[in-house]
Amino acid sequence: MGLVAAAESLVAVWFGDQTLSPLLSIVFIAILATRFSPGFVLTSIVPFAVLSYLLIQDSSRFPLIRALTVCFGGLIAAWASWQKTRLDRQIREFEAVIMHLPQPWILCDSNSKIMRASLGFAALVGKTKEQLTGVPHFSLLTPAETGPDQKKSVKTLGQSERLQLHPFLGAGPSRIFNATHVPVMIQNDHCLLTILGSS
Repeated sequence: MGLVAAAESLVAVWFGDQTLSPLLSIVFIAILATRFSPGFVLTSIVPFAVLSYLLIQDSSRFPLIRALTVCFGGLIAAWASWQKTRLDRQIREFEAVIMHLPQPWILCDSNSKIMRASLGFAALVGKTKEQLTGVPHFSLLTPAETGPDQKKSVKTLGQSERLQLHPFLGAGPSRIFNATHVPVMIQNDHCLLTILGSS
């Protein structure tokens, strides 16, 4: 609010009766909406509207109407803040569900480095999710050895491939997984989701 008052004083000195405080108030309320709760944004509307009215009442036509625009702009900002809060909550809920799925999975970037890993996969390889980030997936998973009566699987997107944990992990007896590879696009980057299922 102090910045709005200071800017209005400078504008009055330089440009006479050209008032910017209602516009600046709306801008600052919009900034608050990106960082604070809808309730906080709503409580900030009235002080900004009153400040705008007091700053322009002697130098602007229809000061009350212009101050009311601050209220309308503030209500829109509060609605946007509420939508952002709701979306953030849904993302957290979705994240919790995905991370706790029983099937282990990893998401790799176009360089085959792990971007995300489920809790199940982290437990499987004995590492934390943070330790797995940036690790090449082929250092953890390797094609399963095939017996004479088994066909060697070919790695094809959208189809299954037989994989096992890399021997150097020391995770006990080799366990074979049917790995399903699903191509996904994330922010214009070609990524690969690998879901491990029982073999």
